[in-house]
Amino acid sequence: MAERRLPVTALLGTNMFLSGVTYAATIPYASLVGVDTLGMSPALFATIMSTGAVIGTFASLGLGYLSDKLRDRRLLILMLALGGMMAHGLIYFWPSQVSFAIAMALIMPFAGAAYSQSFGFVRVFYLKQDPKRADFMVTALRTVFTLAWIVVPPLAGWVAAEFSIFNVYLASALSYLGIALVFALLMTDLETAVQMPAPVRAEGASMLSAFALRPGILAGLLGLVIMTGATRLMTLTIALYIVTDLGGSLTDVGLYAGITAAVEAPSMLAMAWLTTRLTKETLLAGAGVVMALFMAFASQITSVGALFWLLILNGMATAALMSVNIPYVQDAIKGRVGLSTSLMDLVAIGANLLGAFSFGLLASGGDYRFALVVAAGICIAGAAIMAAGNGGRLGRLRVGQAE
Repeated sequence: MAERRLPVTALLGTNMFLSGVTYAATIPYASLVGVDTLGMSPALFATIMSTGAVIGTFASLGLGYLSDKLRDRRLLILMLALGGMMAHGLIYFWPSQVSFAIAMALIMPFAGAAYSQSFGFVRVFYLKQDPKRADFMVTALRTVFTLAWIVVPPLAGWVAAEFSIFNVYLASALSYLGIALVFALLMTDLETAVQMPAPVRAEGASMLSAFALRPGILAGLLGLVIMTGATRLMTLTIALYIVTDLGGSLTDVGLYAGITAAVEAPSMLAMAWLTTRLTKETLLAGAGVVMALFMAFASQITSVGALFWLLILNGMATAALMSVNIPYVQDAIKGRVGLSTSLMDLVAIGANLLGAFSFGLLASGGDYRFALVVAAGICIAGAAIMAAGNGGRLGRLRVGQAE
């Protein structure tokens, strides 16, 4: 293999860390910015987030399909990253309900695809360069993404408390700029211009056969949407719950996210090992049950300290839901990595829509404990759908059995 001119793995790791910053700096504070700081009602906030989710559904599928057709995936990710910089920069420089609505409902549905399509690029690059390490590198780089969640939320919480909560969007905008620069640099190396050949259709098969999903995957995707949607509802609720019901601070909100990620990182390594012993469906359904337990217990506590102890459950469940889901989804449509990877966005978008709608419905009265109880019930329902649709794939793998 010819020596590459650039340290590609290091650059991709940098990209994943910066991607983590864009999420870790903003997601824990989204409802505090929209509802507490900008004065939106929970219903208006939920409408904005839901609108973004609906638009994102179509944007994600289109971008995923396009990524498999383009000669250069790198340019697409660069452009999406610049969109993210513009969206979060808009909120920072012109903080208002209007700028928040434009950024989150109209721009981020497209820019948010930079994350999943980065994983699409990683998968294709390593399938070309070193196929045996492709799945490992996807998992390893997802762990780098998690490292940002350990470092950034506590720091962002301190900055938000001491200076301005809108600084979290400045950090995200600069990180999106960094992602764009990484892919601009990668575009100078011809060996990173990779693409997968389109799958060959069987003679007499319809055009749609190339996009077929294997049996059970639809139930699995629906289960993922519901479990992740419950997690989104919990994420939108928990910051307000910490500040109002538990008497915590913005710094506590950051610590909550950071401790979760600190548990999540080593748990991801355990998940990588467990995938050699158990099916992905088993791990994902089990994660839904564990997450539901966390939500149910969290709804009953009276102090921030008690919540922090419960984050062991949250971190373990999040590790599975946010790492095992990637290879699970990328294998959904054989030979179409970009389109399969866009299903990650569809799961996330469907989850955001479910979470935002539920938040608007449940949080309007300020009863955040009840919202957490409902989130636990939704999560159990998602785990049950995943398990029911894939009963034959649950449990220990047989020797020599392929997933």
